[in-house]
Amino acid sequence: MRKIFDFHIHAGHLPDWTMAARKFWMETGPYSGRLFTPEGRFDVEALEGILEAEGVVGGVLLPEYAPETAALVPVERVIEISRELPRMVPFGALNPHLHADPAAEFERQLDLGVKGLKIHGVHCLHRVNDPRLYPAYEICRDRDLPLMLHAGTSIFPGVRLRHADPYDFDDIAVDFPDLKVILCHGGRGFWYQLAEFMVQRHERVWIDLSGLPPKNLLRYYPKLEKLSHRFVFGTDFPGVPGIAANAAAITALGLSDEALERIFLGNARRLLPGLIAD
Repeated sequence: MRKIFDFHIHAGHLPDWTMAARKFWMETGPYSGRLFTPEGRFDVEALEGILEAEGVVGGVLLPEYAPETAALVPVERVIEISRELPRMVPFGALNPHLHADPAAEFERQLDLGVKGLKIHGVHCLHRVNDPRLYPAYEICRDRDLPLMLHAGTSIFPGVRLRHADPYDFDDIAVDFPDLKVILCHGGRGFWYQLAEFMVQRHERVWIDLSGLPPKNLLRYYPKLEKLSHRFVFGTDFPGVPGIAANAAAITALGLSDEALERIFLGNARRLLPGLIAD
């Protein structure tokens, strides 16, 4: 079985998520009946069993500060899980509507142990190039930490798709040329071509493949083989057909073994040096 690192895993107890998020996502897919206790609490032992069975050597755990549209999963939740499962890498998250001083809040999260930052303008209802967030981006740049940006559509009620504007992401890549930027969902819905272009235009922009039907990837990204050093595997767990199932579908695309190794594990190791076990 090929080793897999999943760069896009969501946690949180069921009550942390809005009813719409639970209906359309958290309670869909093959894992929902196994991942939560009867009381709706996230079951860490169940997660460990799932990862072991599907060949996952680790993953990025994502909090969420979007109570109006999706969830309020505090960073402490993912820190707690990562302490029980050291193979999991906790990231931080910010919402300038909730965090009056985003940089200070990110420093607090770093002290707790996060290893990167996720920004979700579509769910949190703000532009990703909001100047209030730039001091936090400077911290990521200066400490060589990855910045994940939700770059695609969402079906949840109340979200603002205007905050997936590709030119806002380009602003960040231009303003922070030394920052590691990951476009989550790779322009899902409207702008796959622009996302692929940004990978070619900017030397430190990557795409994570989460939330995308694997069978369509070569249609979305015709240069996937050539640009395989800039793509990382992710699923948007738990509301997905399956981690191993998605990996098998990507394997069936006919990419080279070298490209598959980069996508499934090698590129994650480059983005998170020293944090992924053999």
